[in-house]
Amino acid sequence: MYSLTLTADERRAFDWVGSRYNSGKVADLLLDCIPEDQEWGDDADITFHIPEHVAWKINELAEDEDYSWACFAPALVAKLNDLCWGIV
Repeated sequence: MYSLTLTADERRAFDWVGSRYNSGKVADLLLDCIPEDQEWGDDADITFHIPEHVAWKINELAEDEDYSWACFAPALVAKLNDLCWGIV
């Protein structure tokens, strides 16, 4: 199991990019990993608990776009790439 904590602003970045890049598919995967007592649009940080097979899917989607995470701030790019590169 892998963990990824996203702030409300970081989740809004996913919403803003939408499905123009693979990040839209990543958001869909993350929605399946959201804790039951939270919602994507909450103002609080959300820690997603990501099963290994989902983490590999996220990595494949990122790799397809050379881990560029188009339109995301550098801090969010680093956070997402740390997740991908930490998969064992």
